[in-house]
Amino acid sequence: MSFRQDYIERLIQKLAEAIARALGLARAGRGEEGIELLEDAVASGLGMPLPMLLKLTPETLFSLFGKERTALLAEALRAHEEMLGAAGRADEAARSSRLAAALEARAAAQSTIR
Repeated sequence: MSFRQDYIERLIQKLAEAIARALGLARAGRGEEGIELLEDAVASGLGMPLPMLLKLTPETLFSLFGKERTALLAEALRAHEEMLGAAGRADEAARSSRLAAALEARAAAQSTIR
């Protein structure tokens, strides 16, 4: 296994664990803490703050991060959507939902092309 692939796998594992912890906090009634944890983990793992990532197109995100990390970003956005919705922040939740759906559609289209 190459160093790059090993690095990406560790990054994916760390971010997946952070997503699970953030959702656990939110489901335990500590939603704002969960949102903050998730946003920090995304920024740390992908090198860009989540609010900035939400402004980029799916094509740009795929170009920057590749298929695996973009798929993980979509998972983080789905968790973000759930937590924001539960916190009554519907507009922000909808933004996360739209980008997650666009990333998922782009990934599906890319898979059928190959």
